[in-house]
Amino acid sequence: MKLSHKLIMVSAAALMSVSPLVNTTQNVNAATASSKKTTAKKTSTKKATTKKSASTKKSTSKKAASSKKTTSKKTTSNTIKLIHNAYVYDKNGKRLKTYMGSAKYTTIAKGETVNSNGTKTIDGVLYYSLGGGAYIKAANVDGKAGNSDKPTIITLKKNAYIYNGEGKTKKKLVKKGKTVKTTEARYIGTKLYYKIGDDQFVKAANVGKVKGTELDPINEPDGAATVEVPDTEDVNSTNVTTKRVVSLYDIKGQKYANRTFDAGISQQVSELRYIATSVNSTPQLFFKLASGRGYLKYDDVTMDGKILNPVNTPEQAKADVTVATAADKAKLTQSINEAASVKASELYKLSSSSAKAAYDKAITDGAIVNNNASATIGQVNEAEGAIVAAKAKLNGAKIAVANFNSLTPDEVTAIVKAAANANNVPESAIQFSNNNTTLSIVTNGYTQPLNINDYAVQNSAINR
Repeated sequence: MKLSHKLIMVSAAALMSVSPLVNTTQNVNAATASSKKTTAKKTSTKKATTKKSASTKKSTSKKAASSKKTTSKKTTSNTIKLIHNAYVYDKNGKRLKTYMGSAKYTTIAKGETVNSNGTKTIDGVLYYSLGGGAYIKAANVDGKAGNSDKPTIITLKKNAYIYNGEGKTKKKLVKKGKTVKTTEARYIGTKLYYKIGDDQFVKAANVGKVKGTELDPINEPDGAATVEVPDTEDVNSTNVTTKRVVSLYDIKGQKYANRTFDAGISQQVSELRYIATSVNSTPQLFFKLASGRGYLKYDDVTMDGKILNPVNTPEQAKADVTVATAADKAKLTQSINEAASVKASELYKLSSSSAKAAYDKAITDGAIVNNNASATIGQVNEAEGAIVAAKAKLNGAKIAVANFNSLTPDEVTAIVKAAANANNVPESAIQFSNNNTTLSIVTNGYTQPLNINDYAVQNSAINR
C-alpha cells in the first residue's frame, strides 16, 4: 500500500510538472504567431510609409527645385549710401567712360543714395553692383577694404610723418630708407596714403619703391585728387633731430614759455644763423624751423641732409639786436601797405584757405612788429621775410575747363573748391544747377548767384 501510494504521488507530481511546460510551449507559440502577424502588419505599414515618404520626398524635391529656380531669378534691391565719391566701373574693374549716357555720371558724389542688387569681387576687390554691368567699390559705401591680404613692401624715399585716418599727425617720423609692410592704399580727403599699421598712414608722396602686390586705392578722393608734396623736401633739404628735451627760441635768442621739443623729434629747418641776445653777448648758432615757428640751438640737435652755412656773421647778429629805425622798417611798411591790393587779387581769392591764412597771419604779425617802437632790426627783417614767403605761396588761379556746357566731374569739383575758397564758405554751400551751368551759394534757404567766369576759364585746347 505504501509503495502504491508513493507511485501514485510521483505520477501525480509528474503530471503536474509536465502540464505547466506544455502550457508554456503553447503560450510561446501563440505569442510567436501573434508577433509574426504584428511584424508582418508593421512591415506592410513600413512599406506603405516608405512609399508615401518617397512620394512626399519626390514632391518636396520638385517643390524645392521649383522654389530655387524662382529665387535665382528674383533680384533683391538694397539702398546704399556713399561715404566717398565713387567712380563707376565695368564687370572687369575698368572705369567707365560713360554711364547712363553721359560722362558726367561716371562719378557718383559722396552722400548720394543708390540701389544695389548685391556684391561681386573683381580681382580681389569688393564691389557693389548697380545693375546693367555697372559697379562701385564697396569701400566707398561702407569702408570695406578690397585689396589682397598679401602684404606689399614700400620703401620711404623721404622722412615721412605718420598720420591717422583723419589725416592728422603728431609729427612722428618713419625715416628715409625704411622699408615697411602695407596692405592698403586709400585717399584721406584728396591725398593718397599707404596704411602701415592700426590707424597709421604715410603719404604716398613720401614712398619710393613699391614691391609686391600692386595696390589700387580702396576708395576715391573727396574731390579732385591732389599731388601732395613730401613731408620733407628733396635731397637738398636739411633736418635736425633733438638730442634731449630742448627749448624753442625767438629771433632775439629768448626762450618761448612752455614751448619745447622732446628728445628724438625731427624737424625740417630752412637756415642757420647767428643770434645775439645783446650787443655785448657772444652770438650763438641757431637753426630756423622751416615752419617759421622759431629757432633751435645748434648744440641741441644733430643735423642730417644738406649742410647749411650761416646766413649772417656774428657782427651782423650783434647789429640785429639794435632798435630799428623808420628806414630799417621801410620794406616791411611797404609789404603791409600792399596787403589790400593783394587780397583783392585773383591770386589771393582763389588760393587755398591755408595759403590765405598764412599770408593773413604774416601781415598781422608784421603790423605788430612795425608798430612796436622797440622792435629790433632782426625782428623787422624776420617779419618782412615771413610776408614775402607767404605771398610767394599764394597759388590762386582760375580753373581751366574744356567746355562750360559740358563740365567733367573733376572740373565741377575744382570749381566748387575755388568758389568756396574765394567766398570763405564751406564747399557744401556751393551748388551747381541747370546741368552744371549755373553756380550759386545756398545757405539757410538764401541763394546768392555766382558768375562761373570768376572761377573758371574755358580753354578749347584741353584734351579730355
